[in-house]
Amino acid sequence: MLSSGQLIAERYRLSGRIAVGGMGEVWEASDTRLDRTVAVKVLKAELSGDAEFLHRFRTEARTTASLNHHGIAAVHDYGETQAGEHSIAFLVMELVAGEPLAAILARERRLSADRTLDILEQAGRALQAAHERGLVHRDVKPGNILVTATGTVKLTDFGIAKAADAAPVTRSGMVMGTAHYIAPEQALGHDAEPASDVYSLAVCGYECLAGHRPFLSENAVSVAMMHIRDIAPPLPPDVPPGARAVIEATMIKDPRQRYASGGEFAGAVAAVRAGHPLPPPSGLVSAGYVALPVNPLTPTSGPVPASAMTPVGPSSHPSMRPVGPPSAPTATPLTVTGQRRRFSGAWILLGLAFVLLVALVTVLLTVVLRTGGDGRTPGGEGGSTGVEDNWSNNGGRSPDEDGGQGMMGTLPMENRR
Repeated sequence: MLSSGQLIAERYRLSGRIAVGGMGEVWEASDTRLDRTVAVKVLKAELSGDAEFLHRFRTEARTTASLNHHGIAAVHDYGETQAGEHSIAFLVMELVAGEPLAAILARERRLSADRTLDILEQAGRALQAAHERGLVHRDVKPGNILVTATGTVKLTDFGIAKAADAAPVTRSGMVMGTAHYIAPEQALGHDAEPASDVYSLAVCGYECLAGHRPFLSENAVSVAMMHIRDIAPPLPPDVPPGARAVIEATMIKDPRQRYASGGEFAGAVAAVRAGHPLPPPSGLVSAGYVALPVNPLTPTSGPVPASAMTPVGPSSHPSMRPVGPPSAPTATPLTVTGQRRRFSGAWILLGLAFVLLVALVTVLLTVVLRTGGDGRTPGGEGGSTGVEDNWSNNGGRSPDEDGGQGMMGTLPMENRR
C-alpha cells in the first residue's frame, strides 16, 4: 500500500496520488537526488510479479527512454524494488505542465481547423521520432496527447500498450487498447505499424473537428467492427476542405493507402496549412495518383458524400485522382447457368460466411476487453502526466460516449485523488 511521504527506491518521495487504475497507481513525486518533480507510475503487485509482462514493460521502458524529442514526454528512470512484502516495478516520467487533449475537448467540444492541424502536425512529427527507431505507439488518442499553455504538444506512454499484450486478457480489470481510436488492422489482430498510429491520430483530428468520435456504440467490440467495415460520417459542413481532405485521406482502412509514418502525415498537414495541394501517401504515388488542389481557407458548401471516403481500392482514395491513359475495357465474363451456378453461388456464400466468422472471432479475441475511454475529464489549467486511462475515472461521460476505460491516457493535476 503506497502512501504520501513514502520513499521509493531510496530516491523518489511520493507526495500526491494522481490516479488509480487497473494497472496500478500514478503519483507525483520528488526526485531527492536531482531535486525535481516527476511522475512515478507504480505497477500493481500482480503485474510486477508477472515475468512476461515485466520483461516487456522493462524492454519498452528502455526503448522509450532512448527517444529524445521535444514532442515526447521523457522517461527518466525505471526500477524494481521492495515495498513492504511486495516487489514492485515503477516508471519515472517527465511531469508535463499542460493538459491532455481529452480534457480540452471535454471543455470546448470542438476545435478550430487551424488549431487542430497544428496539434496534428506536432503530434505527427513526434511520432516520426519513434517510427524512425522502429517503435510504434499503438495507443494514440486524446488522452495521450498533452498540450501545454504555449500550444506545444507532447505525446506520452509509448510502448506500454505493447507491454500489456503480455498480460492474460482474462485478468480482471486489464485492458489492452482503445477501441474508439484503434486502427482496423489492429482490431483484426494484426501487428501495429507506423500507419496504425497515423490512423489513430487522424481519428483524434476527426474528433477535434466534429466534436464527437466517428464511431459510437455501447460496447467496444461494436466500435472496433465499425473501424473495420464502416465509413466515418462526413465532417460538419463548416470544416475547411483542406482539413477535411487530410482526415479523409488518412482514415483509410487499408494501411498501404495511408501516410506511412508520422513524418509523412505531418508533411501532408503542413502542406495543407500552407495552402498547397494535399500530397498523396507514398503508397499511392507509384499507382499514378496525384493530389487534388484544395483551398484550406474556404469551407465546403455542404457535407462530403460518404462515397468520398470509400476505402476499397486506390480509385476510391479521397482527395486523389488517377493519371495516365484509361484502362483497357474489361471482357464480359461468361454466364454460368443451371446447377453449376447454384453450386458455385453456394460455395461463394459459404466462403464469405467463413471469412466473416473468422474476422468476428479475431476481433472478439483481440478487443474483448478493449474500451473507448480516453481519460477525458473536466477542463482546467495545471500540470499533467502520462497516465493510463484506466488509471483514472471516465471523466463523468455518459455510457453512449464511453464504453469504459481505455489503456493509456492522462489526467489533469486538478483531478488528483
